[in-house]
Amino acid sequence: MESPLVSIIIPVYNSEKYVEESIRSALHQTYRNIEIIIVNDGSTDNSPQIIENLQRQDNRIICISKSNQGLPLARKTGIEKASGKYIQHLDADDTLINDAIERLVDRAEETNADIVSAPFFFCYPDKEPILSANIPFIEFTGIAYYRAILDEKAYWSVWSNFQKRSLFQHPIETVADISLGEDAILMTQLIFYANKIVSEAAPILNYNRYENSMTYKISHSQYTQFRACRDWIKNYLEKIGLKQTLKKELTKMHLQSTFDGISWEYFDHTRQDMRKLEKSFALYPDLKSTLTRRQRKIFASYKISPVLGYLRLKYYQWKKKL
Repeated sequence: MESPLVSIIIPVYNSEKYVEESIRSALHQTYRNIEIIIVNDGSTDNSPQIIENLQRQDNRIICISKSNQGLPLARKTGIEKASGKYIQHLDADDTLINDAIERLVDRAEETNADIVSAPFFFCYPDKEPILSANIPFIEFTGIAYYRAILDEKAYWSVWSNFQKRSLFQHPIETVADISLGEDAILMTQLIFYANKIVSEAAPILNYNRYENSMTYKISHSQYTQFRACRDWIKNYLEKIGLKQTLKKELTKMHLQSTFDGISWEYFDHTRQDMRKLEKSFALYPDLKSTLTRRQRKIFASYKISPVLGYLRLKYYQWKKKL
């Protein structure tokens, strides 16, 4: 039997430094029955020329050029063009390990899974790669897998979750103005449409963390998107009737998000976030034990007085201890 076609989707925007290596990592896969769909989202650098040169060398490359509308709509464009049985997403600054697609297809075919979740390497400049958490399961339902993600034992990065294209036959909402967290929004929907989710043991991808990567340094605009993404997730889970079922896990997400914002030195919502945490700790006292010593001091200060809490944050900011 002919092996199933896999669509590798690569959104590209001004990625001239990295995009060739990314595309070549797809071209050099040991699994050959692939199409590589590159969505040029209005790049103004040399990315289009690099893509065109590679396209002349391999007819498996399909390039779609469009005006710049952001990552969510670029990814949607690639999905709509895809014709494979499976979809693998790849960011333009990341690279696939050369046998990744072969292993993912084998795993999906032998288990008839809708999603195959896989580990990856965090790659930083001048450092040894760090292996992500190895997903400790053989088979999950959607709700069990989502619970693992909210518990930070699994990932909702779209490129670490190999997907059946048939999942996109269900209604999928694309939130065009949220780029930071767009994969969390997409995966939240796909996970609950999936009947079976399995894991692949070996890493599939190098997640390259460069200084200008979106998640490396957070601007205030991106922080606003980050919060909007979390709000969207809560609203969606309420809409499908799972908000109460996942209440503790969502509380953990709020806890993590609160201190992520503080670590990025954005204090706009810290006062209201601390009020929510105080109520949450009353419901789930064990969560308070997950705080670091510094986080406990910040929380305790806000509990006494929002002014005292803010002054403590400014002190830590001055000491560069956030």
